[in-house]
Amino acid sequence: MRLVTLLLTLVPLSGYPNVLLTRSLDAVSDAATPAIDGVPLLSGRLLADFYAQRGNEPVWTDPGRIAALLELVEASTAEGFAPADFHVEILRSAAKAGSADAQSDAERLALDLKLSDALLRYVHHTRFGKLDPVAVDRKWNDRAPVPSELLIADMQGALDAPDMGRFLAARMDSPFWYEDLKKALAGLSTMADLQGLAPLPAGPSLAKGSRGARVALLRERLQLAGHADAAPPQDLEVFDDSLAAAVMEFQRKVGLAPDGVVGPRTLATINNPLDQRSVQQVRINLERMRWLFNDLPKDYIFVDIADYIGYLVRGGEVAWSTRVIVGSEKDQTPMFRDSMDHVVFNPTWTVPVSIQKKMGNVSAKYTLVDRRTGRKVSGGNAGDYKRYRVVQKPGPGNALGRVKFMFPNRHAVYLHDTSSRGLFSRSSRALSHGCVRVQNPYKLAELLLGDKSWDRSKIERVVGNNQTRYVNLEEELPVLLYYLTARANQQGTVSFRRDIYGRDAALKDAFAEPVLRTRIAFPEPSPIAVDDATPRPTGDAKGDGPQQDQDPDDEGLDVQPPQSSVRLTQADAMEN
Repeated sequence: MRLVTLLLTLVPLSGYPNVLLTRSLDAVSDAATPAIDGVPLLSGRLLADFYAQRGNEPVWTDPGRIAALLELVEASTAEGFAPADFHVEILRSAAKAGSADAQSDAERLALDLKLSDALLRYVHHTRFGKLDPVAVDRKWNDRAPVPSELLIADMQGALDAPDMGRFLAARMDSPFWYEDLKKALAGLSTMADLQGLAPLPAGPSLAKGSRGARVALLRERLQLAGHADAAPPQDLEVFDDSLAAAVMEFQRKVGLAPDGVVGPRTLATINNPLDQRSVQQVRINLERMRWLFNDLPKDYIFVDIADYIGYLVRGGEVAWSTRVIVGSEKDQTPMFRDSMDHVVFNPTWTVPVSIQKKMGNVSAKYTLVDRRTGRKVSGGNAGDYKRYRVVQKPGPGNALGRVKFMFPNRHAVYLHDTSSRGLFSRSSRALSHGCVRVQNPYKLAELLLGDKSWDRSKIERVVGNNQTRYVNLEEELPVLLYYLTARANQQGTVSFRRDIYGRDAALKDAFAEPVLRTRIAFPEPSPIAVDDATPRPTGDAKGDGPQQDQDPDDEGLDVQPPQSSVRLTQADAMEN
């Protein structure tokens, strides 16, 4: 930071703005935590590349550009951000008429860098999230570094577009579940209009047919909160059908039973409508959503971990859903995105080492494989985990059930069937050892394979022969495993879920703090070069998360290393 300040102060300026800018960018590009005048820059290296592509000339010479960026930043609260995340005070000062007149060349160039960093942060945060999920929790979150080319392309496009806001809004298509939660945040924010008002007086419950001054006050409060009567009432002090509908709309929005009656709970909520904890919970779940949905196609699988539901989305809409069982608090299901490429009927199950240690002689349901030679053996001690691998044969009693849905990942986590069907009737289903058990796996397989040659009858015939069969999907399908403690429906009514894994507190703390740097992948000198020293997740199953030596759940869990993502051929149809 001191080096950059000296450059901006001491280098001769007149006639050499691009030389000064080049030297300043060289300095911030090499800095571990680059800053200008104490203002941190998200990535000095990316800003250097960005300016190099523009001939190392100042960018923010048009007041209209500054005003357009300021407008976007001030509206960023709708996405759950704070305008301070994007240097809003610097932008406001720069947007004032004549603000640059008294500045030296060095001050103008320093301001140019700060404004470019504000734009970088805006395109980064709105498209990929403010925080790096791996930095928040590298054990349970996965995502590759953000490609620098995408960020620079967004910045260049925004600056060159006739309408900066329209360009940036069009560069990604937000999924419906993100837009629904944004609507919920907007609804919660309208409650701020009720803050500071005298409380609605206590008294008997108000319902359709009630009369009096309290009814008129109730009507006024709901109108301030955006819940207007459908038709103007003839008598403000009469609780009519229109007011009952407004009450029910309010109750749905705040998560109360929509009975249209203003009892003690509804009255308390009207008198204290803005729960900042709820607002913050919505904001951090919008942030979680941003981590994984970049360039999401219209077809995908969405697993809502905290709600124990899996969705198949086709054409951007829910086509089918099913109950699921997810990891327990001890053996959590991680949050990440990958691509499903094949289905396995009658899978085998490799017994985890922690179970294998307790085994002796095993029945014919299991096969012993010599770890050194890869050959099957008979008569060995299954508890000798250093020498043998124990594999459960396919069949009705297999720990993975009859179907496994594969999307290779470093956690060795996937979707699969189960023989313990009764567990799906429980309301809380955090019971597995990390993988996701599907209540209706045959139906999911039928929908994924998607043609008449793989209808339900054929699936049942294949399953019935007890032979392992691999079937490729015609096209890979994204799978998103999301841990969300707040979601909303299409009307913007938010539902809050129990933080079963205890992840919210750390995220709230991190989200409230300024971001000093993030992981960015640059095209040179190698594809894995990143903007800081934070380790990039690898494809190695030995990374954090569920491992081979963990205890399985009550069904067992196949925790062998993930298979290659190379698509299978017909020759792979059988597994011995």
